[in-house]
Amino acid sequence: MSRTIRSVVCCFGLAVVTTTGGVGCSHMIETRAITAFSKNLNDEDLDGLMEATSSDFRQRALRTTTAFEDLKILNLPDGKTTIVEVEDDGKNKKRVTVEVGDGKTDKKSKKGGSSDSKKEIFYELTKGKDGHWVVDDIYLKQKRKGVVAYKSVTEQMDMLLSIREFLDAWSRGDREQVLGVTTKKFRAALDPLPPSYLATLTKVVSNGKPTGGKYKPNAQMDEKVAVVRLPRHVGDTVISMELADGRWQVSDVAVDTKGDEQLPSMLKLAHAVNGCTAFLTAYGNGDKSKLSELSSADFFEGSLAVGDLSQAKLPDAQFSEHELIVKLRGNRADFVLKNDTELVQIDMHRDAETSPDVPAKFRVSDVTIYEIETKQEKRLSALFTAQGMLEIFVNALKARDVGTLKHSSTRDLATRVWGRLSTETLQSMPLELFDSSDMEFVSASFHGALTRIQVRHGGQSVTYVLRDENGRFFVDDVNWQKTLLPSSLKATMEILVPIQEFASAIAQGRDPQKQETALERLQAISTADFNRMVWGQTRYVPNSGMSADTFLKAPLESIAITDQEVTVKLGDSHYGAKVTLRREFERYVVDDVTLIAGADDSQRLALKHSLRTQMARGEAKAPQKVIQASYEEDSRTSSPPRELEEDPFAKDLRE
Repeated sequence: MSRTIRSVVCCFGLAVVTTTGGVGCSHMIETRAITAFSKNLNDEDLDGLMEATSSDFRQRALRTTTAFEDLKILNLPDGKTTIVEVEDDGKNKKRVTVEVGDGKTDKKSKKGGSSDSKKEIFYELTKGKDGHWVVDDIYLKQKRKGVVAYKSVTEQMDMLLSIREFLDAWSRGDREQVLGVTTKKFRAALDPLPPSYLATLTKVVSNGKPTGGKYKPNAQMDEKVAVVRLPRHVGDTVISMELADGRWQVSDVAVDTKGDEQLPSMLKLAHAVNGCTAFLTAYGNGDKSKLSELSSADFFEGSLAVGDLSQAKLPDAQFSEHELIVKLRGNRADFVLKNDTELVQIDMHRDAETSPDVPAKFRVSDVTIYEIETKQEKRLSALFTAQGMLEIFVNALKARDVGTLKHSSTRDLATRVWGRLSTETLQSMPLELFDSSDMEFVSASFHGALTRIQVRHGGQSVTYVLRDENGRFFVDDVNWQKTLLPSSLKATMEILVPIQEFASAIAQGRDPQKQETALERLQAISTADFNRMVWGQTRYVPNSGMSADTFLKAPLESIAITDQEVTVKLGDSHYGAKVTLRREFERYVVDDVTLIAGADDSQRLALKHSLRTQMARGEAKAPQKVIQASYEEDSRTSSPPRELEEDPFAKDLRE
């Protein structure tokens, strides 16, 4: 039953209510309960305040010794109290509408304006076990952006006290206390964290308090969620809370500031760290199936799936020997694990969120190891991508597969070497070293866009140099240790390419039907002087030179490089050739070939001079039939093969 009382008088110093047209103290019960609450609050008498409130109010709003400080934060109105309306809600409940204030002009109002300083609040009273009426809750009228709402003091106090309990627990750093004030979702993200890193997160909150500053939270509450901003020495700590199972719990923490302390979401950060530790665990166990779930598709398929994980050690998942620093940047998480010897950077990216209820999923997109002493930097994507490409390249060398060699090499190596070779000419290259199936990995070093991988082929040390081109690594060169040869395979092959092309064109010149093609090839691979003296003076390949290719297939012995020319020796003093090359138009071309059929000078013939002389005498003739020539590499006879007996040039050497 509802009763509205409009006339107010003062009886024994307490606000009392009478019915309209009369004065009396008939609502002394309500007035006494409210006045007792107000007096104990003003006196900061905690024992008295507990006697003036219900058990629910005490448990939710007065459960700590700091309750008075938080009640002050709520800024409950004080002054003359006037009961405006009383509503009975059953036997043991009352709802009392009260105006607080004297109604005078509010001095804090804008200059020239006036405002009624009376504040309307609502008390909910309940009858205690001893029959006395006590305060069960208070509702404050609040107006924000034109919307009027009534906020429960017990809920606000419960939330503020929960914040204090959260701060106390995180300041002490006890793991169970830290986790005990969080929601199930937040706890599920924090619980798997390594103890050392969970302690680091608690310091983020406790270390941010301003020195000597007062506890001044700024809270925005809805029915079941709240956002509380706490001042830091710079910026704010932002605590998100949820009302679950009748208590306020922390659902996330952020640091809104500038610089390195910026933290958008501790919940997402925890998910990222858990993804990182899971990755490190799977990597340490060599579990590629699990790594495929924890890594980006490009990183896994292009690197981890083909790599030997034992070749690069990563920190353990508990960070026992490393300090962890993490930064969230949009959809990225950048990890740095450091100790006295190395820095390990782990790059992670967050998947697009499909639902607010699904935890953020972070995947590793690359890992970089920086060795402090050597200042060497190596990326796993570089190491394992390079290893995968290296394996393809080595297999192509074994198979003499010129097409695959082009695709697994840099543009420079492919242009200068493989693109100028055919399947036929590649067979003549000195690549026997790579035929061994016994390849042993030794080490890898990283220098920006370059990666060097040292291996052993049949016990011989070889270093492959790979270069990053458009995000992928390709073989750019091979460094070897060969007596009297350049240490670079690329440099060696670039010199041998024109020699083998020259030999191939000579062999083609034995076919009467292919004279034009053979002559064009010889002109393209010879110096301007060789062309002027020989190839530019004939319409066919003279028969006097038909045996030259067999001499040019002798084993490579040495390469001497000077500023003016390159001298290549093939075979030995009994059988082989000496080739002189010059650099014209940024490439090596043949200037002369001396064929060697024995140790005496009479058994050696300079091809350019010999052909020029034969042509001048009119002795050079076009080939009449195809002559099959061959040379066995282990032959050390002083005479050319019998198959060349019809070659006048071979005849000259015998004579």
